[in-house]
Amino acid sequence: MKRIRACVCGLILTWLVVLASGQQITGNIRGTVQDPSGAVVQSAQVTAQQVETGFTRSTVTDRTGSYLLLELPVGRYRIEVQAKGFQKYIREGVSLNVNETASVPVKLVVGAGNEQVLVTADAQLIENSSTALGKTVLEREVLDLPLNGRNFSQLGLLQPGVVPLTPGLAEAGGSLRDGQAYAVNGQRPESNNFLIDGANNLNGVDGGFVLKPPVDAITEFRILTHNANAEFGNGLGSTTNIVTRSGSNAVHGAVWEFLRNDALDATNYFADKTEPLKQNQFGATIGGPISKDKTFFFGFYEGFRNRQGETQQSTVPSLKQRQGDFSEGPQLFNVFTNPPTPIPSNQLPFINPLSQKLLSLFPEPNDGLNGFSSTQILRQNSDQFGVRVDHYLSSKDTVNVRYLFSTGNRFDPLSPSGASVPGFPIGEDSRAQNLVIQETHTFSPGMIGVVRFSYLRNKFLFDEHLNHTSPGDLGFAYDPSLPVAAGPPFIQVNGYTTVGDPITGPRNSYENAFDYSGSLSWVRGKHELKFGGGYQRLQVNVLQGIATNGFFVFAPAPISDAFASFLIGQPVFFLQGRGDFSRGIRGNALDAYAQDSYKVTSRLTLNLGLRYDLPFPYTEIKNRQSLWIPGRQSEVMPDAKNGLLYPGDPGVPGGLISTFKKGFAPRAGMAWDPTGSGKWVVTSAYGIFYEPYYTGQGGPLQTPISAPPYLQTAQINFANFADPFNGNPPPPGTFATPLTNLTLSPNLRLPYSQDWDLNVQHSFGSDLLLELGYVGTKGTKLPRFIEANPTVYVPGFNSVTGEPNSTSGNADQRRIHSGCTLTDDPSTCIYSSTGLIAGIANSSYNALETSLRKRFSHGISFLTSYTFSKSIDDASSFNMTGSAARPVAGENDLAQNPRNLAAERGRSLFDARHRFVLSYQWALPFLRQSHSWYGRALGGWQLNGITTLMTGTPFTVFDSNDVSQQGGAPEITGFSGSRPNLVAGQDPNSGPHSVSFQRIVPDPNSQVQQFGTARRNIADGPGYANWDFSMLKNISVTESKQFQFRAEFFNILNHTNFRLPDSDISSPTFNQIQSAQAPRLIQFALKFLY
Repeated sequence: MKRIRACVCGLILTWLVVLASGQQITGNIRGTVQDPSGAVVQSAQVTAQQVETGFTRSTVTDRTGSYLLLELPVGRYRIEVQAKGFQKYIREGVSLNVNETASVPVKLVVGAGNEQVLVTADAQLIENSSTALGKTVLEREVLDLPLNGRNFSQLGLLQPGVVPLTPGLAEAGGSLRDGQAYAVNGQRPESNNFLIDGANNLNGVDGGFVLKPPVDAITEFRILTHNANAEFGNGLGSTTNIVTRSGSNAVHGAVWEFLRNDALDATNYFADKTEPLKQNQFGATIGGPISKDKTFFFGFYEGFRNRQGETQQSTVPSLKQRQGDFSEGPQLFNVFTNPPTPIPSNQLPFINPLSQKLLSLFPEPNDGLNGFSSTQILRQNSDQFGVRVDHYLSSKDTVNVRYLFSTGNRFDPLSPSGASVPGFPIGEDSRAQNLVIQETHTFSPGMIGVVRFSYLRNKFLFDEHLNHTSPGDLGFAYDPSLPVAAGPPFIQVNGYTTVGDPITGPRNSYENAFDYSGSLSWVRGKHELKFGGGYQRLQVNVLQGIATNGFFVFAPAPISDAFASFLIGQPVFFLQGRGDFSRGIRGNALDAYAQDSYKVTSRLTLNLGLRYDLPFPYTEIKNRQSLWIPGRQSEVMPDAKNGLLYPGDPGVPGGLISTFKKGFAPRAGMAWDPTGSGKWVVTSAYGIFYEPYYTGQGGPLQTPISAPPYLQTAQINFANFADPFNGNPPPPGTFATPLTNLTLSPNLRLPYSQDWDLNVQHSFGSDLLLELGYVGTKGTKLPRFIEANPTVYVPGFNSVTGEPNSTSGNADQRRIHSGCTLTDDPSTCIYSSTGLIAGIANSSYNALETSLRKRFSHGISFLTSYTFSKSIDDASSFNMTGSAARPVAGENDLAQNPRNLAAERGRSLFDARHRFVLSYQWALPFLRQSHSWYGRALGGWQLNGITTLMTGTPFTVFDSNDVSQQGGAPEITGFSGSRPNLVAGQDPNSGPHSVSFQRIVPDPNSQVQQFGTARRNIADGPGYANWDFSMLKNISVTESKQFQFRAEFFNILNHTNFRLPDSDISSPTFNQIQSAQAPRLIQFALKFLY
């Protein structure tokens, strides 16, 4: 007996383990069966048969005449209803979409059972029981709409409340790491969740999706934008679920090639000629039966080859400036004297020999006095394939297995994270795999269980340095700290182009994610119940270089022009990372949920759910991470500097912070049919959503990579240019001072969001649906960076040197936890800048969202969406450069004044006040049935398009020079920038920005004007208007085989969409727009369908 109990307990525990938060890739069909008088019919037999595979599932109506068929594979269905005394009812053409409950009401006709009534009609377009907001893009739309690069994520941009990360995100040739596709309803871009067939497709390091199957392998695209049921979690934003195609009883497939080249494209607004381009996208699919009505397969392959020119405009020193002659510009000053001393005739008295040698890194101007324009060739290749097998073991058991594989590489001669001139290319390399195994078991018609295992492998080699000219080869007296990434140091000259290999890199990450997922659905009277729970395991091994070749910053100090300071060889600071750059991160998470869709009456449904999230803080396999709590001494590492604590110290767990155990997320919603006609539905919902502790760029890697003594970031203010370490060995891997640190707040908790909405739907006929609603969200405890060791402004002048007491050079002596005084040598300070990841950011979003959808009928379908919204926050993303023109002063990295975070509140980076999108398909009726030669040539065409109109997104005007005298923050972006003053009475969006803003000039005798009055994201960028259009024609060969010709035009009107202007008020090109998004692009394609 004990053994039996143990076995039973073991089975129960096993079931609980596998009952994870598996999001469904199926749908439900529900309805009410009535007689001709409208009375309900009990005990009627209802059977749904999938047309493609012959799969069937049956149930009987209850005492209210209602039926519910659970967990059906998506596809087309035939519904049969039989009841004693009535004719057999058959309804064909019912489409079932993922995560939806199709409504199919039935009205029987009195008669003999051997008679039948045949109805051909789809399910009702209106969903009368769901309270989640979102849309399904059906297979025809997925295949036919013009998608640049054939990237499925662009389908999400058709929905209300969805804003691209930047306008024109869909431009081809983007980085391999392009998974952060959009921001949804005021939530951050990295807060979205992505699924393939209900399984994890989320990048655990950066957020966003990993794999992107070709659209020909996708049968449906579903995005839940707001207030999803309790089964959905793992993020504050949207949940995007794509369903791959499966085989059927007939063999079907396609072969295709899409072609683009520069001969077909228009010229960019800022280019003299069309940028070079050669792009080929080719592939094939095939699906069919292995065993009829029992086993089916589907497979695909797609290759992508791209050779694309990219044009970059930069500000470089003029020919005279290269010789030390600044007579073409304003008067130069030595700012380290009191008062500042003019440089005679603006002629530098000397040029540092190393600076003279390094001039070769800066190209000579070719566009005016200081402009440089260059077109380089970016190369990108990728290949992917996938296979899916669906096997029906019996009438009660189904097994699905799907495997995806993708590999790619990229050569970028103009790295967005490095220099903005040629000569410092980077490489990227990726390989991803995803395996899903799912079993569905029918216990009874009203109880169905699903268990699923998925494995995601993601290898990504990012920012690989390809210029291996080491510092020693250039004349520097120090060596690279990571030989595999040897290259020129990164040299930042404020107001001019940067040169050298990127500060970060290589960043090679190897991610393994294991998910055990499933669900149990149970119909109990008026209740549709669903339960689940689960376990996820994340492993990330990484090699992350940080300034391994050195990082120099030149500012208008000691000379009032940064390039002049470069020529005399005096940087404001130098940084080099040294030590152990490898880490092994491990994460675990549990979750559970219960959901009840309660049909109170035929007109009212309540959706009530509760989710519990329990993610554990990330640990490192060798405990190579640290906390920073000033005043405490480590017992684990006694020689550590005061304030540094490690796992194992009292109160410091392996994940540095305590596990948050109150992650209860209630969901409640109501769907009400006010008229009982099925034409109107009013929905309202409220929910709480959690996401893992910190995501975004580098997410769980941020703090372990930066932990001393495993990594040392030696920062030297006003270093010797050629020999920053002054002939001494570089600091060893101990606690060399001053320490630059990046760590977590010990009080970090799970970020969460509260979502609420009110929505009204009305259907016009069977194929037209109008939606109008209000959407609100509030984000709380969102992660952001803060400077935890800020400076103290000391007014007045040094009585000996005459210099101001507060300068960039003595920032470390002025920090509140520096461990030194203003008169001490900077090298004696214990701590320099300390970045802290703190959960203190907030956001809010309010919107009017509306859509009008016409299902495909009479040759036409369309979806229009309009959003009127306002998104406000104090940090729009986690470690995202934002609107900064260079890696300095990342708009969202640091607050201008770390003691006044309230001043950071402003519009979100992705705040688009108005956004309108129209997508459409029109099968032209002309000559469609003609068999003449001209009918075959001119008939059978279909027009498709996507039109997007959007107001401009905001940006921050900043000053890349440290005019606020706060010093650098190299552990985050390299240098923290200030903001200028907003001129009183000026509207920054009513005229030139150069008139509205004024550089601050702090008074050395006081703290007046240390910080500018211009708020974050105060200026509007250019609006966006785009028309994508395609036309296709199917040419029949036989009844089951046809060719399809496609011509696709992206930005068909060749409308110029400008990018953001240079927002650095210290730059000579401030307020100038120097780039535009893609002009008209044309793509031709030929498909063979069978």
